[in-house]
Amino acid sequence: MKTDRIDGETLVRTLMAFKRGEPRVCSMARAPTPQEEDRRRVCRERKTLVGERVTHVNRIKGLLFAQGVFGYEPLRKGRRERLEDLRTGDGRPLPVHLKAQRELDRLEVLLEQLKTVEAERNALLDSRASGCEAAYSVFCGPKGVKGIEIRAIKYWA
Repeated sequence: MKTDRIDGETLVRTLMAFKRGEPRVCSMARAPTPQEEDRRRVCRERKTLVGERVTHVNRIKGLLFAQGVFGYEPLRKGRRERLEDLRTGDGRPLPVHLKAQRELDRLEVLLEQLKTVEAERNALLDSRASGCEAAYSVFCGPKGVKGIEIRAIKYWA
């Protein structure tokens, strides 16, 4: 069972080892500045919006699947017109209340928000393109944007 006493003993042992000069016992991390943290918010917001987009697309596909409709892609252009032309698995038009659900409205609002956030991210990237470390701090992880791998930039600074 873990107790505060055990946590305290572990902390004291770790600090003593650090003071003795053992290099791998612990490492210090620098807290990001408020400006760096603010730049990261754009990426975090985009990640949240992409997750919500997946949820809405899956919900739309699930509602249509329950009616026997396959192959409808809510992210393609002309999504509303295609929805009007869809037929159920047995050839009937889609039920009126199914078409009236506001999932497509929510998805379109979300897609607009995603465009805005991506434009902000791209503007931030363009303004910070001069410094390698600044470009790396704009992104949330080792994945690049626009097909650029930026994993090595972290080690240049």
